[in-house]
Amino acid sequence: MKLRVATRGSRLSLVQVDIVLRELRKHIPGLEFEPVIVRTRGDVVQDKPLHMIGGKGLFEKEVNLAVLRGEADIAVHSAKDIPSAMDPRLEIVYVPPRGTPNDALVARPGRPLDGVESLPPGSVVGTSSVRRRALLLHYNPRLRVETLRGNVDTRVRKLLSGLYDYAVMAAVGLERLGLSVPYRLLPLDKFPPAPGQGIIAVVAPRDSGVARALSRYSHQLTMRMLEAERSFLEHANAGCHVPLGGVSQPVGTGQLAFIAVLLSPDGGRAVWVRMKDDVERARELGRRVGELVASLYDKVLGGS
Repeated sequence: MKLRVATRGSRLSLVQVDIVLRELRKHIPGLEFEPVIVRTRGDVVQDKPLHMIGGKGLFEKEVNLAVLRGEADIAVHSAKDIPSAMDPRLEIVYVPPRGTPNDALVARPGRPLDGVESLPPGSVVGTSSVRRRALLLHYNPRLRVETLRGNVDTRVRKLLSGLYDYAVMAAVGLERLGLSVPYRLLPLDKFPPAPGQGIIAVVAPRDSGVARALSRYSHQLTMRMLEAERSFLEHANAGCHVPLGGVSQPVGTGQLAFIAVLLSPDGGRAVWVRMKDDVERARELGRRVGELVASLYDKVLGGS
């Protein structure tokens, strides 16, 4: 069996395709992938923050078009790049086990790495995320937060070249690429990541034979976490300019705990929301957290 796979052409994107292939081969021996490389506008425009050129859907839509046009059978994404409103002709049909969901504080060699609050005043920290920027300034308003764009390799290279003292990026990208750079995991309860971070999502035409064939092999706990986090995004109803984070994690026996944060863009105001529910009620958990966060917009974002 061979599947044509739409993906971005970055090294991390291709590693993610390999991870999906390796996991699916445990169930479908002899499965082969034929990559269909899509160069998105987000890959081309590197001199502006993501929220200024279209936000997270910038990467997802163009890759998914290859599936809708019949040029590919499936698309492979970082789940955090998929907006809550996806084309109704498509669905997420498969996820492998979740990788590390945390953000990482990455240091230029020789810089102290004791946590965000302890970074020296005036340190230049690179990120293109409004959420990461607001969280950094919330914990340490003396930092200089500058735009840092590009794939993981490019951002690390810019950091090591001396353009920045630190950078914040998804730890899972560093891990999957095997990059040897000094970094510190940022705790989920203090630095909630983008919903879906650490999850690879496979998208296929809704109710298609491919969708039915792959969905039976999904990692069920990871799928429940993704359902909770995507439901949260849907009901929080926030644009890409809103500093918002949220993550679910298994706790106890058969339960999910959800942690979300909403901040003003300058980090001066912030609220955390924590809830938990049975894992089988993942979507309901995400809905409850999202609706509560949405009710706090005026309090947190008013005057921003």
